[in-house]
Amino acid sequence: STITFSDDPTVWFASRSNHKPGLGSISMDCWTLISTPEYAMQQIEETPMQDPLTGAFVPQGKDYLSLVPGPDLERAFREALQHGNECRLNELCRASYIHAQRWGSALPAFEGDPEKRKIISGVMYDSTKSSLAPTIKTLLDDDALNFVADENYKIIQAGDMVSIYTPGFEAAALSGADAAAYIVANFLS
Repeated sequence: STITFSDDPTVWFASRSNHKPGLGSISMDCWTLISTPEYAMQQIEETPMQDPLTGAFVPQGKDYLSLVPGPDLERAFREALQHGNECRLNELCRASYIHAQRWGSALPAFEGDPEKRKIISGVMYDSTKSSLAPTIKTLLDDDALNFVADENYKIIQAGDMVSIYTPGFEAAALSGADAAAYIVANFLS
């Protein structure tokens, strides 16, 4: 089950993770929530996680993650469901575990309205909300890899942040599958 929230300023996408194939035996609901680009940029501005002098990334503190973005997203999710027809709020139990992860530098840049671009801690961000579906190929070069590979060091990086498709779960899965096929073809045969 997935839900998109087109008008919410905080939560953008929700996926009921235990509805994925093979996870049906999980008795508790597990939701993955994705914030809007605007909310992510706001958090990056309010609490930079880069050293202001060196630009080096600072580890994400559990206190910040468990007190700010995690509860903000859960609250926005519950409020959005209460006002929408997707589900009844009383069907959602109280959360027994919340984990948050900031992926600020994974926001796509240079995609939309120049007025929505901003440089924060030396990194260009774009708060334009692009379509979450369908997943489409954004790089039309037929020779482009759907992952990053360095054959000399035998290092491969896969995920939606390096995919040739629009960002999201499907792009990450396609990138991982293409990287696996590449490994098999180039290193295991």
